[in-house]
Amino acid sequence: MVSYSVRGEQPVAVEALKMRAVPEGSHDYLLEFLKMYRDAVQLVVNELWGLNEKLSRKKLHELFYEKLRKLGLRAHHAKQIYTYAKSIVESAKSNSSRKPVLRRLSARVDRYDYRLDLENRVLVLKLHNSYEAKLKLLAPRERVEKYREWGNYELVVKYENGELWVSVYFKRVVKSVKQRTVMAVDLNFDNLTLAVFTPNGRLVRLKRFKTPLRKVLTHRIWVERIQRRYPRSWRYVKGVRRAIERHGERIKNISWDYAHKVGDLIAELALRHRSIIVLEDLEGLRGNGKKGRKFNKKLSLWFYRRTQFCVEYEAKERGLKIVKVNPRGTSTRCPRCGSRLVDDGYRTLKCSKCNYVGDRDVVATVNLYLKSSRYPRCGEPGASPNAPKPDENPSGMRGNRNEAMTSTNINLYES
Repeated sequence: MVSYSVRGEQPVAVEALKMRAVPEGSHDYLLEFLKMYRDAVQLVVNELWGLNEKLSRKKLHELFYEKLRKLGLRAHHAKQIYTYAKSIVESAKSNSSRKPVLRRLSARVDRYDYRLDLENRVLVLKLHNSYEAKLKLLAPRERVEKYREWGNYELVVKYENGELWVSVYFKRVVKSVKQRTVMAVDLNFDNLTLAVFTPNGRLVRLKRFKTPLRKVLTHRIWVERIQRRYPRSWRYVKGVRRAIERHGERIKNISWDYAHKVGDLIAELALRHRSIIVLEDLEGLRGNGKKGRKFNKKLSLWFYRRTQFCVEYEAKERGLKIVKVNPRGTSTRCPRCGSRLVDDGYRTLKCSKCNYVGDRDVVATVNLYLKSSRYPRCGEPGASPNAPKPDENPSGMRGNRNEAMTSTNINLYES
């Protein structure tokens, strides 16, 4: 999880590292602390629920600090509890919900109430009444190596399904990168195509990543087969329901694994070229249900939001800028004259007005680049001096139209 905030003039990247934890010795005091923490939050929620005013932090401190301290909780525990309870109440009231009832065992712990040895992956928690709990964090060394130079400021410890989990929040100041090029990213069902352009429109890099949508569709087909075989009972038979859940988990794992990998690769390439990353603004795409059943099935399984999310947070973590543009017309308009393109063979488009020919994905990246620049469309007054001529491939490309399809083709997954 990554957020991107600004503190003064310095951008700050925030990320959480979730790890399973195993107590060294008895964990009775830790469970007692978690139950006490949950009950304390519920106590504050109950008292705040009947109030019709929003309380300041100072007022919350005056009302609850001493009560919580008398329970044996530490000073920073108390602060975290009434702050968390206030956010729960405000969220529930804004959604017109009932008074929240807490059941899960979890606690947010301030940095003053724990000691973290990231090298040895050991965590010591300071609990109520001066008790302590020592936990061994189960995480590969390569995962924690990334955060060696980061600062940690708080963590969340949870107990669920008989296991302890710890999420440690890290942050670091991000140095903004001075951009020299523009990277346009076109995301489709079957592939993701990116192109890096110089400010004057010359293409310096082109890559294509295959998506695992076919694998996802395969698991979806198995789910539908199971549901057709047990049309009346699949919701109630445990074994059948579990089989469907396993396919659903596999779909989720495939999509997130791809999104994380491709997000990291794109951000690293953008950092190498010092690029602004241009993405399509795909908000509201789910509402487009007018293209047929087959298209809608693909759209329902398309993980463009996850992919864009991973690209964005990986880019922001490296100090890169993200720009989103309207994708309308990027795969149907000629980047040379703006006329409508028509199909001219497999994934190839041709302009009937100026005879421009190009691969549809490469054309989309060129149009995204042009939309992100201060020139709205190539061919208008003030256009890039390297704008493609009628007999050329998209900006800066050389060779025939087939070479644009095969020049770079990187597959993260085999079909």
